[in-house]
Amino acid sequence: MKTTIRTLGITLLFLVFMNVKAADELDIRINDQQNLIVELQSIEKGAVLSLLDESGEVLFKDRFFNESSYSKILDFESLPDGKYSLKLEKEYSVATSVIRKTGKSITISKGEYSFVYKPILKVDGNKVALYIANPEETFMHVEIFDRYGKSVQYFKSKDLILKRTLDFSRVPAGSYIVTIKTKKNSFTKTLTVG
Repeated sequence: MKTTIRTLGITLLFLVFMNVKAADELDIRINDQQNLIVELQSIEKGAVLSLLDESGEVLFKDRFFNESSYSKILDFESLPDGKYSLKLEKEYSVATSVIRKTGKSITISKGEYSFVYKPILKVDGNKVALYIANPEETFMHVEIFDRYGKSVQYFKSKDLILKRTLDFSRVPAGSYIVTIKTKKNSFTKTLTVG
């Protein structure tokens, strides 16, 4: 019992640290010309910054490699009125800010900001460790498919922090697709076991 409480405490501390760190490195604001200014510090290698319209079409995208800082001005003048999402996707998280354009005015909707932890999958031979935070404690649906699209395992969980070891010793070695669906998000990862 003490080990479980300690593990939960360390995990929650780690998640809080990641959340604070993520909030500190992305700065967005609007200048006098109604342009969106995006600045990043301590950029994770492989992170992706993208601007999407309401239908999910990508209007702008940048991938980061070895940058220590980043600054970009996004011009909304030629864009139609509507709701836009600015996403910063990193290895273990996705931060989304909502920007609304009405006429010549753009605003950042502070109440619609979201931060989501992505699942962590660690492969060790025929075993796969799965970790994912579920702060809302809603049902998460996890399904694993083989390379032909056949479901080989399914389960659901409402755990605050899902920590499970998946055993692939009874299935052929190869590639598998893991899908995780939460109330608001969906994640897909491909992994090779065996």
